Amino acid sequence: MTKKMLGLLAFLGLSFVAMAQTPYKTSFAIRIKGEESNYTIFSVFVMPGERLTLSSTAPLRLTGPDMGIREETTMAWQLTCPPEPGAYKLTLRHDNGEVATLNVLVLTPITDMEGEYLGKYRIGNYPTTPLRGNPIYLPPKGLFMLTDDLLSLKLTPHFTLKQFQCKQGEDRYPKYLLVRERLLLKLEYLLEVAQEEGYDIETFGFISGYRTPHYNQAIGNVKYSRHVYGGAADIIIDQNRDGNMDDLNQDGKVDENDVRLFYNLVERQVKKERYAAQFIGGLGFYKRNNRHHGFIHVDVRGTAARW
Repeated sequence: MTKKMLGLLAFLGLSFVAMAQTPYKTSFAIRIKGEESNYTIFSVFVMPGERLTLSSTAPLRLTGPDMGIREETTMAWQLTCPPEPGAYKLTLRHDNGEVATLNVLVLTPITDMEGEYLGKYRIGNYPTTPLRGNPIYLPPKGLFMLTDDLLSLKLTPHFTLKQFQCKQGEDRYPKYLLVRERLLLKLEYLLEVAQEEGYDIETFGFISGYRTPHYNQAIGNVKYSRHVYGGAADIIIDQNRDGNMDDLNQDGKVDENDVRLFYNLVERQVKKERYAAQFIGGLGFYKRNNRHHGFIHVDVRGTAARW
């Protein structure tokens, strides 16, 4: 924005901050499960009956299903999640009229599995021993049951449940999945960066989100892939929505140079304070193969990894 435009805003009594505020963010933030979100929509994956602490940076009013909400202050609450698996919605209202939605997605316990199956959906077997003793590789306690009526449910303003579904038995429901809350925040962050770079996209194209251990093994991927723990996504910039990476450098062809542009865009974020504090993880570069025109992998493993 030019100095002349800033001067005009000041003359009119408007602030640049107010003008720059995006329609999918609120002036307040909520904190839950160790994450902080100022998006108009956010989601958490929880176990039946799990107790959660929710806090905010401003006084809010909570409405929604009976979740044993105990208000400690107008900025802090204790929640008891519903005992039955499913999708529940809390609405958070600020006195200034802003509204945010918190989706509480109650998981089906992994202990409900019979052999390798939850219901009729094959999950496979999670490794019983975490990789190098790292607790992020412990088997999940539960998975969320995805039915066809929940495919369009927005987890955040720009990402839906459908994007993260495993590709096995693509047209059969219910399926099961898991998504780490920090991965949602990282994807929203990277989407905003891509939009600021001039890419006219509402979301990323997904090559892969969650994978069951069964499907992950079937495609020959490593046993401890972050995809099977809900912490990774293989993504593309797909403005024309043809399912492939776009010609980002506009040289008339889609090749590894376009993938490298996207890869470098993400890599440049590493030195930024918020990224370094929250989103350090894996970043992978994948050239064109017989199925895709190339893509990048991002995850939230908490340590830097590159390939």
